[in-house]
Amino acid sequence: MKPIIVMALGVLLGACAPQTADQTWMFADHAPKPMLHEVEVTVAIALDPVMEYADVCRQLATVSREQGVEDLLHTIVGQAPVLRPAGGLLAENLAEPQEQVSPEDGGMVAFSADAAGEACDPWLDPVTGMVSQRSLFEAQLVPEPRFGGVIDALQDNKTMGGMLSRAYVTLWGDPVGSEPVPVVIVQQSRGLDQGRGQGLVQVVGSGLITQLADSFGQVRILESTREIFPGDLFFQLQVRSSVRPMVGDLLPLAPDGDE
Repeated sequence: MKPIIVMALGVLLGACAPQTADQTWMFADHAPKPMLHEVEVTVAIALDPVMEYADVCRQLATVSREQGVEDLLHTIVGQAPVLRPAGGLLAENLAEPQEQVSPEDGGMVAFSADAAGEACDPWLDPVTGMVSQRSLFEAQLVPEPRFGGVIDALQDNKTMGGMLSRAYVTLWGDPVGSEPVPVVIVQQSRGLDQGRGQGLVQVVGSGLITQLADSFGQVRILESTREIFPGDLFFQLQVRSSVRPMVGDLLPLAPDGDE
């Protein structure tokens, strides 16, 4: 009787343990097809008289990136695009650089991984004393294993999550930028794959990955249109930015020492 009880307990614990679904079925063998998105943001900060020009630029860059990434993720989740993930979950596919295809043929654009190096172009409102900057944020979403990963578990062992939930994740490749890393969360949708014979997924949420350690991290879910579960996939968003001219009765803020 005792061996039977021990065996039954082992089966029960195995069933309750977190399970990571086999995701290889949804990675077809074809060239990746990136999706491009862009948004414009204008941010303003209060000008402290003791702030140096470099401090103004750093603060504008931080606020711009936060707003730009949030707007990009919100736009993508709102569009709920259907993706056809490419490539196999093989170690050599993750380790070796992929052959680049021209954008005209549906290939990837040469994206800078981070927006931290954007130019600074602050403009002063002489009435309010606020300093503004206008930026264009562009994002590239490539549904490929080296930009992807999987949600291992939700915080507090929850079985499902949503907006403002936190989850523990594994990245299959290197992070494409510094923390926090923007990602979109995808799921297979009923009816997407009928008669197609290829894995199709749909964007159902977004988040930011923080606390990266090797290939592991924590994601804060910003937005979701469905419940998020362990085993769901995500893909990193490659983001770049550039400043745009301001309009209105504003004065250019010159660097320290400039006339």
